[in-house]
Amino acid sequence: MRLISQKDIKKASQTLEEGGILGVPTETVYGLAVRADNNSAIEKLLKLKERSFTGEKALTLMLCDVEQMRDYAEINRQKMNFARHYFPGELTVVLPKQKNFKHFYFDNRDTIGIRIPDHEYMLNLIRENGPLLVTSANPRGEEPCKDAQELKQRMPEIDAIVRGTCGGSLPSTVIDLCSNEPKSLRQGGLLIVRY
Repeated sequence: MRLISQKDIKKASQTLEEGGILGVPTETVYGLAVRADNNSAIEKLLKLKERSFTGEKALTLMLCDVEQMRDYAEINRQKMNFARHYFPGELTVVLPKQKNFKHFYFDNRDTIGIRIPDHEYMLNLIRENGPLLVTSANPRGEEPCKDAQELKQRMPEIDAIVRGTCGGSLPSTVIDLCSNEPKSLRQGGLLIVRY
């Protein structure tokens, strides 16, 4: 396992390009990231997290720009306004999957969870590599890791970790926007005050 400085984004990108699992700091908790266009890396991440392709807990698609959401999700003006208000931030929105979006992982699903982090390093990493599939950095059933050293000790099987500390102790708030009535699926660090 390699520890990578945030100043060396090329090494982090190389890990992702080679199909590796990368531990990444965010404004919430540490995450595990793979490139969204690398099928073998996605399979590797699912195996590590003991998840299935169709299981209830889905991987999150991490983007760097709100307008990109239209390529992956069915989104109307009201939902887009909601996204613009809260993104970037400690939020994951669940939306109906865009019918034209074909993908190795999401073809098995009708919905898609999208997050745009409020974290400059992560936004730069996504700009460099394209969309990432991300999940919290923790063994199944345990609390997420909050710094690189903790992640190294608890999940030594991942390929590399970007050094850093996280902005919070809670994962992102998750809001389901698939119907007319938004539904809170998980309360994280972000309090939603308007829909």
